[in-house]
Amino acid sequence: MSALYDVGINLSSAAIGAFAGVAWTHSARRIKYRRHRAFWSFLEKPTSFVVGDLETSVLLGNLSEELENLVQQDEERQDLVETIFNYLNSQETSGLVGRGDLEAVVRVMAKLAELRISAKPHILQPAQVHELRYQNLILIGGNDVNSLTRALSRRMGCRLEAITDEHGHNVIRDSRLNVDYPVTWQGQPNADGEILRTDYGVLVRGHNPDDPRSEVLLIAGAHGLGSMAAAEVSLDPRFAPRLYHDLKEYNGNFECLIRYTRIDGGAYDGHVAINLEFSRSLDSQPR
Repeated sequence: MSALYDVGINLSSAAIGAFAGVAWTHSARRIKYRRHRAFWSFLEKPTSFVVGDLETSVLLGNLSEELENLVQQDEERQDLVETIFNYLNSQETSGLVGRGDLEAVVRVMAKLAELRISAKPHILQPAQVHELRYQNLILIGGNDVNSLTRALSRRMGCRLEAITDEHGHNVIRDSRLNVDYPVTWQGQPNADGEILRTDYGVLVRGHNPDDPRSEVLLIAGAHGLGSMAAAEVSLDPRFAPRLYHDLKEYNGNFECLIRYTRIDGGAYDGHVAINLEFSRSLDSQPR
């Protein structure tokens, strides 16, 4: 009888432990979901994506001709997507400028669906914004490609900016610390046969300087890989606790430096690391 009692106790303990484990996992996921949703909750109000001035001419070109046969043949959607990205790859070979901005838009739109946010943002170029500039804005691209970013970022208090320096190189400039973060691509493999590629991006969240009741989210990179990395930080649940902390710590007004590193060749060929290097409050005395 004692043995049966002990077995019963052990089974009950195991069941309780399993239930507690499942409950803890479910609770942890719900907390991450809520934190992530808190970062994106402003999208429940009218919002516009604003992409760089040159996106249409640089990215689209004769894309309609490239896709014409596929459309006529009614191929699967995945084939269409692959064709688009193959085309974009052929158009941009120097770090995915343009494509990174486009992919940032695509990933954010997908995240809206995942978080069950029903908003349907407009996707505009700066010249098309007009009175919508007083609403929530998601600015894609830095000062060098997006004139609305150039007009609003410093008024928001941003001191991390994607610019073209005096030598014609794309960099992330930290004007508060007087430091540039350039794109670096090794010309030759190292001793392990690896070529390291590094790009930097900026993620900024703050009040709209034209109407403080609205929000602005800025995603930009020195090159396209930096833009994709900044978008990934805003979307990946791994970074949700950090962004939630920054949202509270800095009263919704902060900027982050993002680093993207990729290894080509060697034992770790294709390995990608995305790191949030630091975050800080926006400048309280915007220029």
